[in-house]
Amino acid sequence: MKKNPDKSPSTQFPDHLEGDFFTRIRIYLEEMYPLNNIVFGLLFFASAWCGIALLCHSGNGKLLPPKHVLVSGALTIPLMLLLLRIMDELKDLETDLLHFPDRPVPRGAVHSSDIKLFGLFLVGILFILNLFFTNATLMFLAVFGYACLMYKYFFLKERISKNILMALATHNPISYLFFLYVVFIYKNNMTAPIHVGRILLLGTVFLCASMSWEIARKIRYPEDETAYQTYSMVLGLGAAILMPIILSGASLVVITCLYRDIFSGFTFLYMIAVYLFMVMTFLRFYNKQPILFGLKTTTEIFIVNIQSILVLEGILIV
Repeated sequence: MKKNPDKSPSTQFPDHLEGDFFTRIRIYLEEMYPLNNIVFGLLFFASAWCGIALLCHSGNGKLLPPKHVLVSGALTIPLMLLLLRIMDELKDLETDLLHFPDRPVPRGAVHSSDIKLFGLFLVGILFILNLFFTNATLMFLAVFGYACLMYKYFFLKERISKNILMALATHNPISYLFFLYVVFIYKNNMTAPIHVGRILLLGTVFLCASMSWEIARKIRYPEDETAYQTYSMVLGLGAAILMPIILSGASLVVITCLYRDIFSGFTFLYMIAVYLFMVMTFLRFYNKQPILFGLKTTTEIFIVNIQSILVLEGILIV
């Protein structure tokens, strides 16, 4: 959206600060963290848990921990993702005012103080869940501490905020920490032994997924570039498109290596088909041919399918 220099965000959008606190938070959630984000967070937890169980389960028939542990751990992931969204909103407010004036906070539909207060509420809920219910307090504190460092740009704001590749390298490892958080819940609540090497390798699947998604959503044609920094601007369109293809392919190779004796041939064929659909979409985008879905959505389709397979195989096999 092009910003009209003759109008401020508040005059472009007449709903400036209408409604009470809860109304404004509802507006924020509807636009910036809709229901599908919660589903993605829950799927992350479920797929990580089932992926771990498939590698470690002893076959004694016990797949799940006590219900309070399962619910607390599963809720932590989407709530942490929401907290990260709020942190990004606050730390990038100046950038959003310039490049995304139609978002709720820049346009004035939501106070920055609203999401600060809501963020503190989320912090309280997260600490309650993890101090009393998950038995993975230390790992949660590590995840939360890393999130706080991200909020502060690791005290290198001038360098990281102006370099999209540095931001990718410093911010995306939190997805691996999310995975380790699930590992610690499994380790501290289940009796099956942990196979450390294979588990750490499995974590790269979630890291690759996070990086692929982050890159895919910031790719544009040269003529569509603005002052907002994208991967296609920094790397060139071809290299930017190649990165999600390589990362997603790497995650597929890792899954094949880890589960080649567990998954059926049909499962692997299905995963390959989904991957090839993703590759075809990216290549058609590069050649400016019609595509069914945008690059971000196509990457999400691949990720959801891979994670869903881990869940289904975990339920069927373990």
